[in-house]
Parts: sequence; structure tokens; C-alpha cells
Amino acid sequence: MRTPPTPAGLDRASPILGDRLQRTLQGLLLASGLLTSLASVGCLKIPEEGATPPEEEGSLDRDELRRVELWPGKPAGELYAVGETRAYVFRRGDALIGHSWGRYEGPTSDAPPLHRFTTRVELNLPGREPLRSAGEIVVDGEGRLIRGSEQSGPTLLRFSREGELLRITDGHQEEELKAGKDAAYMAFAAIFHEELMLGLRPLRSGEFGWRMLSLSGSLPIDWSAAAEVIGDPATRYPAARLSTSLGETITVEKGRITAIDVVDEGLTIRPTEEAWPEWDLRPPRILSYTPAQGATFSRREVELPGRPGEPKLSGELLLPAAAKRGPRPAALFLSGTGRQDRYGFAGPPPVDLGAHAITDALAEAGFVVLRFDERDQGQSGEGPRSWDLQLEDARRALRTLTVQDEVDPDRIVLIGHGEGGWRALELDGEGRGVIAVALLGTPGRAYRTLLDEQAEADIETIPPELRERAREEHGRLMNALLGGANLPPELVDEAEWARGLLRIDPSKLLAKGSSPLWVAQGSRDFEVDPERDPATLQALARKHRRSVSVRRYPGLDHLFKLETGTSSPARYLDPDGPREVDPAFLGDLTQWLAGVASRGPSKGGQAKSKSKSKSKTRSKAKSQPSGQPSGQAKSETRGRTTKPRK
Repeated sequence: MRTPPTPAGLDRASPILGDRLQRTLQGLLLASGLLTSLASVGCLKIPEEGATPPEEEGSLDRDELRRVELWPGKPAGELYAVGETRAYVFRRGDALIGHSWGRYEGPTSDAPPLHRFTTRVELNLPGREPLRSAGEIVVDGEGRLIRGSEQSGPTLLRFSREGELLRITDGHQEEELKAGKDAAYMAFAAIFHEELMLGLRPLRSGEFGWRMLSLSGSLPIDWSAAAEVIGDPATRYPAARLSTSLGETITVEKGRITAIDVVDEGLTIRPTEEAWPEWDLRPPRILSYTPAQGATFSRREVELPGRPGEPKLSGELLLPAAAKRGPRPAALFLSGTGRQDRYGFAGPPPVDLGAHAITDALAEAGFVVLRFDERDQGQSGEGPRSWDLQLEDARRALRTLTVQDEVDPDRIVLIGHGEGGWRALELDGEGRGVIAVALLGTPGRAYRTLLDEQAEADIETIPPELRERAREEHGRLMNALLGGANLPPELVDEAEWARGLLRIDPSKLLAKGSSPLWVAQGSRDFEVDPERDPATLQALARKHRRSVSVRRYPGLDHLFKLETGTSSPARYLDPDGPREVDPAFLGDLTQWLAGVASRGPSKGGQAKSKSKSKSKTRSKAKSQPSGQPSGQAKSETRGRTTKPRK
């Protein structure tokens, strides 16, 4: 897939939506090798700057061609009979790779009546479930888009027109695109939309074009074509061949697409008589949080003070019942994504990352817990996102937690999930009174190493003839991330964050602090290597003379949830129903942290908290947090293996 530049002259009012629907599609399609072939269909392949439609030898004189009418254009309600279905089949060589359907549902009850069209797309992924998307558009009599929706898996985009603007929202964020009255529109691989685009407009041989908006969240483009007559010019509305700026060759006759060929990719699309599919997509999951029945902790809203110009960060304290008797040990949870709320809800698409189960368990074990909404999530304000800014937000959270009246500032523990573990190690190395760090699925090796391994694992699943090209594309992408130039639009928002991670040396992080470490790792984790990364963390900790315990959890994924299949981003969406964070893991985590907290600050030179001086006169709580029963996991302390506890 070539790196698409932003087409000149196309104003994009806001990039915040960030190709959410398209990223859902791309993540699966790249692994299957379909993305390369389908890039020309449905607004994925944007023409290189300065590209012009190709002209074939032997075409008629252009002045003569301009006199040939190919199609007069018809109103939306006259193109198809109510209930009429159009179906298309995708092939690459002899391989069937998917279908696309469209149907005219008829006029709406609006006054004046509008017209409703629906689409379905199904793409076959080798070794995986088919990738399906469904859409609906409502247009006026002239074919101008009024409203609609597009869903792929659990990701749903809704759009509506207001004057010359098209508003697109995923329910969390919104962006506006300048539509214009003559703009066309197309969802990913929705061939019916392309046929509508051509059927609504008068077509004459020669060159023509218009603005095309993607309904799948990608950039708008300037679409153009050069049309030549291939049927008898003397007949009414002769067949014609359109060579487009997307690399397609489209054959049309009497307002219908009869063939699409993308020669460079070996892709063919042809009409078929297949019936409308029987499947439909389930509505996106709605996530909500409620403390478990019988929970003993209370909650208090807090705002994390920051410097001038920093965004508002909101969160809440979880206060165990024992906090009423005096200051308690405290825990701060740090996520890896930087894009989740205080409960660990992220998306869209909506995904429960499970953080609320971890923080609730810590509160039940007697810790005062701070959890907060990250930038642009929950009740927190918008702001730029980078590794350094995330680290500063973590410092804000730790400062906020330390000064709470219910907190013993000499007994603070940090829990970092994924790359959040790296931030926990940074804070520990800054001498902030931390007495223990728990690392959950945290990388032990450089981020570039992880990205290369993940890419290679995906590349091995695609056809052999596409692998070398995919490796070259991955190398170009890594260079773009490091250099900051020629980035695909869908990665621009992530680039600064990724560059920060690419600079991290885990060995240097572990060398900074001296708090004891607890490393937890699920065997089904695909984001880190379940064997090499925890082993590397353990080796680095021993090298720097730090106490370390490693716990391995068979069958658990990166979220520490039971995974019976092959873990992937799609599996995080719980297609088979909600999954819970493993209770045995939660018990082991809280028990280890409670044990460290009961001993107080380590003797290994941990700096005392430099918070308020009045903490020295506080009465210390005598009761200690209680641990939960431990799970059946393999435990390794300082490199020695011990038997699981019964």
C-alpha cells in the first residue's frame, strides 16, 4: 500500500476521528494480504500527487468523444426498483476474496421523501472469520447525502449533513468534512456506492471528476476519470471504459457497472446474481461500570492539579473502609495505551481493558487507589499525546495521591500495565517514595524489537508472494515513525507517542530504581513475547541487584483474561461475550503488594516521600491490607522456581 499524501486543495477540518473504522479493517486486511488488492476499491488508495488518468492508444479523437453521451443521470428514486439488489464478487486470480451488495430500500417518510440505500460487504480472510461491514445512506432526490451509518465489526460511524458540511462521529469524537453539493461518497469496498455515484450524474466521454468523501473514515480525495466509448457510438448510451485516478478500469453501460479491473493487483470485480446476505451485524457493545455487589470501598472524585496549559485530568479515589481508622498504603494504576478512561474502557470500538477489576481488587485489599481518565478520555480535557506528556501525567497522578489525607506517603505502590510499566519504573527511579512496582505484561526489550516481531508474525500469515513487499513496507513505516516524515495519515496522531517509546531502553529504566518488582505474564499475550520479555525483565533486575518475582499465567492474554483461542486486537472486543480479569491473578497481585506494604519502605535506599511535612505527625494505620487467595501460577523469585501455592 503506497503512502498517500493529502490531496492538494482538500480541506480537512479536523483529523481527530483518526480512521477508526478503517483501522479496524486495515488491521485484519493487511495480515490477509487483501489490503493491497482492495486498496483501489472504496477510497483506500489515494493517487500520488500529480498523477493523471492514463490514456490508451487507439482512442477516438477527444473532440469527437466529448459529443458522445454515455448516460443522462437519473434522480435517486428512479435508478432502481424498490427492493432491487445489486451484488458483486471480488476475485484475485482464481481466488474468491469477497462479495459486496447494495439495495434500494425505497423512499422514506420524510417530507419531501428521501431515499434509503443499504450495503453489505463480506471479505474472506485466510484462516479467520469473514470480515463484514454494513452501511445505510439516506439521500435526497438529487442524490446528495443527508445521513447514514457505516459499521465494521463493533466499530460504528454515523454521519449527517448540515449545509455544506458532513459531520462524522463515532459516538466519542466528531469531525467535519466540507462536502459541497456535488460531492460523491463511498464506503470501503461498497461497489454499490460507486455505481450510485455514476448513475446519479450525467456522463460524457472524455475527462471528468469530482470530490469523493469516504464513509469509512479516511481522507477525501479528488476523484477523476477518462472515459472512452467501447460500444457502438451510434447507439443510445453506449458501453464505456473509465480509467480512474485510483488505478481502476471500470466498464459501465446504461448506468450500471459491468466490470471493474485493477490490473496491477490482479483484482477483478464482476456483477453476480447472488441474493442479499442473511447475516447482520450486532450493535456495538455499550460499556458501563458499577462496583461489584458487596464492594466495601467508597469513591471520591478528584482533579489532578497540573501546570498552566496542561489539560484537565479527572479521576477518582477508591477508599477502603479501613481508611477511616487512619492513613493506608496507596496504589496508582498506569495503563499502557494512554487512550482509556479511569475504568479501562477504550475505543471506539468499545473495549474493556479490565483496569477497573484490578483497581477494585486493590481497594478491597485495603489500598487507597487513584485511577484517572487519560487525556481526551472520560471527563479529562483534550491535549497532545506523547510518551513525555504521559509520563508527566503520571507524575501529576502520583503527586495527587501522595497528598491525600487517607494516604501513608511512605507506602505507595505502582502498578503498570504494558508500557505503563515503563512509566512506573521511571517514577520509581525518580525517588518518589515508591516501595514496590508491579509490571503487568510489560515489555522487557526495546519497542522496535516488539514491533518487528509482531509485523513478521503477521507477514507469515499472508501469501508468500506478498511477504517481501510487506517487509519492505514495514521497514518504510518504521523509518517514517523515527524520522517523522511520509507518515500515512492514520498514523500521524500516534507518531509522537510511538517515537517516544522507540527511544526507551528498558535496561536503563531498571537501573534507576531499587524497589522490589513483581512481573506478571500471560501465556497467550501477543503484544509481548510471553517467554522472552518477562525473562529479560528478570535478568535485567538481577543485573541491577533488584528483588524480582515473576509469575506466569497459562491461558491468559495481555489483559489477564482467559483466552481459549488465538489472542488478537479483535479478540479484545469479546466477540463471544464479556470476559473477566482472572481472579487468581488478582489474588496474587494484591497479596504480593500487601506483603510489601506491611513491611513498609525498603532498606535499599528508597527515598522517603517528599510530600507534605505534616505526614510525619500522622498516626500510622495498624491494620494491614488483606490478600486474596493465590492462583495456580508458576512463581519465580530471583531466578529460582518454586511450586505453586495450593
